[in-house]
Amino acid sequence: MLDLAWAVIPARSNTVAPDPVMFLAGGPGQAARDIAPIMQGPFGDVNRSRDLIFLDQRGTGGSNALSCEFDEELMMTENNLDELERQLRDCLAGLDADVRHYTTRDGAADLEALREHIGAEQVNLVGGSYGTRMAQVYLREYPDRVRAMILDGVVPSRLRLGSEHAEKLDQALGNLFTACAESPDCGDRFPGLAERFEALKAQYAETPVEIQVTHPRTGVAEAIEFSDQVLAASLRFLAYSPEAQMMIPYLVHEAATTGSPERLAAQALIVGDQMGDMIAIGLNFAVGCSEDWPHWPPGIDSAGTLLGNSMQDLYARVCDWWPADPVDAGFFEAFSSEVPTLLLSGERDPVTPPEYGEEAVSQFDNGRHLVAEGRGHIVVTNGCISGIATQFINDASVDELDTECMDRIGPEPFFLDLLGPAP
Repeated sequence: MLDLAWAVIPARSNTVAPDPVMFLAGGPGQAARDIAPIMQGPFGDVNRSRDLIFLDQRGTGGSNALSCEFDEELMMTENNLDELERQLRDCLAGLDADVRHYTTRDGAADLEALREHIGAEQVNLVGGSYGTRMAQVYLREYPDRVRAMILDGVVPSRLRLGSEHAEKLDQALGNLFTACAESPDCGDRFPGLAERFEALKAQYAETPVEIQVTHPRTGVAEAIEFSDQVLAASLRFLAYSPEAQMMIPYLVHEAATTGSPERLAAQALIVGDQMGDMIAIGLNFAVGCSEDWPHWPPGIDSAGTLLGNSMQDLYARVCDWWPADPVDAGFFEAFSSEVPTLLLSGERDPVTPPEYGEEAVSQFDNGRHLVAEGRGHIVVTNGCISGIATQFINDASVDELDTECMDRIGPEPFFLDLLGPAP
């Protein structure tokens, strides 16, 4: 038996709607209760009449988290699969869990148990990133229990998580470099950015360099071998946020023209810290080794991309021994639904780009897909989008959504130096 942790932000009105909103976090490995403070603002108007519910998926947060002492920076700054595998084996040995039973279907069954526990006939689902897979699995298995659904950063049914990360990241960075070239300020300040980026990838893949970096959190100097993998870790998660994206041209230009990648390396250290705080790494592999790796598309070769074949190499090594019960191929088949569904994408999302939302919306008879110009991964926190989400949940309909404010959404200005954008 597992104790599952969940939190409720009660509705503020005396008249409470019978269908609460349930939030499904990303990762896999993020705890839903951790996003409660983030989502309370965008869904403040919804919260007037509806409870907001956050269930930590089994294996995360307070629900027997599959986490342990682990050097997350190793994943960001070293290409040492042997040491990474050793640490993961130690992690697995220390877990009080049969990790075969920590999958998306198990998580969906837990959501259903919670729905029964609180006595709601139906719920509204809000899933972000991997949470969009969880939402779709719950909908497929309990179709009568969902009143309306929001998918933000959409994972289409057929996608094997990780299999297209390298391709989509390079696509997003290419689009960013093109936008910089077409911007007078950015293009003049950082000429030939795409070519410089390709040169950096080749340089650090062939000849990593030893550098000293002051850790942004601890203030302690650390020695790092700056390689193409550290370059990838530095840029990958910067590309998630529209504000952080705007720093990438400056950072790439600086590293390429001065031969000094210290500021990029500092970003990798920040990411390592954040991964440890946010993601239960054991759940990530419990899901990946049961669902994605057994059905990995054949013939994928990401050599030459920023991430290269790192995802494929890691899954191949770990899933060879990680306990897992592979899902059947039907897990990835698209299904049809008449449940009102709002799908949201950021134009510059490096991991779940707009074409994923366009692909997924076809299976929802009452679905609508909105793309936020210039935005990155997860867009419902934008004031305009949260207003649209509020109207959608109140009406449980996509037919008459007021989306006029989306015309005023756009990209952030590029950083031209360490002081930020031009005045």
